[in-house]
Formats: sequence, structure tokens, C-alpha cells
Amino acid sequence: MNDTPFAFALAEARVLAASSRFWLIFLAITALVFATGPFGTFDSLVLGVRIVYWSLVSLGSFWLGFLTSMTCASHAEDWDLSPRVSVVLGGMIAGVPIALFVAALDVAFFAEPFLSSVRMLTPYASFVAVIVGLIYEGFGTAVRHKTEVTDAGQNWLNKLPPEVGREILWLQAQDHYVLARTRLGEALIRGSLSEADAALRGYGLRVHRSWWVAQDQMDRLTHSGGAGKLFLKSGETVPVGRAFRKEVRAALSAQKSDT
Repeated sequence: MNDTPFAFALAEARVLAASSRFWLIFLAITALVFATGPFGTFDSLVLGVRIVYWSLVSLGSFWLGFLTSMTCASHAEDWDLSPRVSVVLGGMIAGVPIALFVAALDVAFFAEPFLSSVRMLTPYASFVAVIVGLIYEGFGTAVRHKTEVTDAGQNWLNKLPPEVGREILWLQAQDHYVLARTRLGEALIRGSLSEADAALRGYGLRVHRSWWVAQDQMDRLTHSGGAGKLFLKSGETVPVGRAFRKEVRAALSAQKSDT
């Protein structure tokens, strides 16, 4: 799989979906919706149908909005937009597929006119998607951060040839491959950087659409002409994308507090 903006969004979605905290919050909010039946659904739908309807609305709307927003945030690397602006833009765009999805459900459950429902729902869906995106942009680092290499991470490390060892310094996306630099050499591994990032979240972090760095190799972050640059303890430097600077700063701060 190529390391495209959508592939990056899917990798972020897999990490979020693996978070028990996320699902606890999501289920609590959805249960509240089941019980209260907003927008007249308490009277118009019996409990069982109401649960099915709002489960579909909640799950479909959230993941459509998340994938759209994250894809736009990744594209923003090329557009030179700030992470917050890209989140707002992504949320506004996400309102369209969300509105189309909910309008289709309203046709099925309530026989509502499709086009009029889309026109009515789009501004509300965009507003909610922007708010959710800003919350995730502000607090997503805590959800994404892990402290140890998972079994998936060990499986990815096992792809490295024995002669280069397992101590990764950095990874770089190269078409259908990932170039892995270790303390002992380099190796090309077939796959995408998004797949490697998802597997190795406890070992390092994505710093650019095309770069991943081991946490223990990060030294300092600098800026020059609007471009971010991360200095590694090996003396090498890698670029830092705008959408990743907040997480890089958080990782560097955590390093300092641990020493």
C-alpha cells in the first residue's frame, strides 16, 4: 500500500480504534443519545429501532468525519497550512459526506426527502466535525501515545535483516518500501510508512509524511524559514511537518522531564 494521505488517515484511525479510553467515551455519549432520543426520535422510534438508528449515525458520522479530516490534514503538508487551519478545513469538508450518510439513513428510517435533508444537515455536520477535530487536535497526542512496543511492533522489527540489527534510528517512505536506518546499517522493507508507524507507536513517532524517528534518537527541534528540522543524536537531521510539530515537541518535553 502506498503511503498516501488516506493511508496516513487509516493508520491514525487504527490507533484511535485501539484506544479503550476512546471507546468508553464514545459509548457513554452514544448511550446518552439512546436514552434521550434527540430530534424527536424518542417519540418517533421505539427503543430498539432508536438504538440501531443512533448507533449507525454515531459510528458512520464519526469515522467519515475523522478519515476526511485526517486526510485533509495530511494534504496540508503540501498546502503549507497550519494544523489548526487544516483541521477546520477538513471538518468543513467532512460535513458533506456526513450529511449524505445521515440523509440516507433518514430516508430509510423516516422517509425524509433526501436532498432537502442534505441541505439542512450539511452546516450542522460541518460544525460538529470542526469541533470534534479541534478537540482531537488538542488532546489526540495523549490518546496516540504508547509506552512500549506491541506485538505488532515486534513483528515489524523481525522483518529487518539480522545483519542490521533491531535498533532503528529512523524510517523513510520510498514508494512501496520503507528505508530503515539502524545503528548497523540500512535495509529496504516492503510496505508503507503508515503501517510501520502504526506498529511501532511505542518505539518512535511520525514526524513527517515521509519520515519516522525513534524516540530515543530525538535531540532538538529547530525552525528555519517556516520549515521544521529535527536533529538526531546520531548527528543527522530530518524534516518535521507542520501537522506533526505538536507531537514532536511533546515527545521532546517528555524526554527532558524524564532526565
